[in-house]
Amino acid sequence: MEVAELKFKLQKFPRVKFLCGATPIVYAENISKELGVEVYIKRDDLTGLALGGNKTRKLEFIMGEAIKQKCDTVITAGAVHSNHALQTAAAAKKLNMDVVLVLRGREEDKGNLLMNKLLNADIHIYDVPNSSALRGYMEEIAGELSKKGKKPMIIPVGGSNPIGVLGYLGAVVEIIEQCENLKIDFDYVVCSTSSGGTQAGIFMGFKLLKPEVATLGIGVGDPKEELVEDVENLIINTSKMLDVKENLISKKEIEERTIDGYGFGGYGTIAKEVIDFIRYVAGKEGFYLDPVYTGKAFYGLIDIIKKKNIPKGSRVLFIHTGGLGGLFQYEEIISKMILNYPES
Repeated sequence: MEVAELKFKLQKFPRVKFLCGATPIVYAENISKELGVEVYIKRDDLTGLALGGNKTRKLEFIMGEAIKQKCDTVITAGAVHSNHALQTAAAAKKLNMDVVLVLRGREEDKGNLLMNKLLNADIHIYDVPNSSALRGYMEEIAGELSKKGKKPMIIPVGGSNPIGVLGYLGAVVEIIEQCENLKIDFDYVVCSTSSGGTQAGIFMGFKLLKPEVATLGIGVGDPKEELVEDVENLIINTSKMLDVKENLISKKEIEERTIDGYGFGGYGTIAKEVIDFIRYVAGKEGFYLDPVYTGKAFYGLIDIIKKKNIPKGSRVLFIHTGGLGGLFQYEEIISKMILNYPES
């Protein structure tokens, strides 16, 4: 498929403009010199909505669909540190919609949860083991709102549905166009993955437009089997929605390109190795990773390079999906971890 054809297909879907423009691709010069591999960062932490992050791209299409359906309220779910919840709240407020956040964890006035309160979002917090357990609460709230004459839309965790996947198909188009301008070709494109929507868009987009590029999704603690199945279903359903039948990525390819082993105890766990690594990257390159997603995934990428699973001289693009609110959500834990940390 040509880039122009995919762009044409994407233009058929309603979309709200949230992005400030194409996010920059920057060269991690110091880390690259140490590794012997050219590492570039796609700064999707600079998308411009709320604290920035990958969910902005998904929400452009999801909120476009909400407007098309004439919804006046959106409901979504996630952990209290959820970047998706914060960006959804900001998007809804920007569009003069009501927003209900169904979250799990502990109520604390810090990080993304504090940002949500500043937006005056309607927040409900439950003590449940995982975000998927929040679906029933969302449906119950949606039913109550409908009885009151409201028209709510439920947005899944992470905005990971076929409409949301369109955002990262658009990101692939953006990356390819930037590569042409920068005269760079990447051998690998790597992202963190949890709910699967970003990974599905990246994998599907490059398979359609530049299949010679190896795409990798580095898991941050979710069970790999569930993640692979979610990504496969998202790609299948997005392909049907776009009427794309050719050159689809197989489940075997998804499984081979989904890397686990870097969850450090499971999704949402804060690990000292990751915090030390975040500090190392900040000291080398002047930007921050987050402790839940990008810190773990970038740690995984560097480990893969050190193990020579990515050859010397390769060019690698890492998608920085944001999440910096997590540094403040867990500031007490992080502070204890870096206490008396030796100067580098």
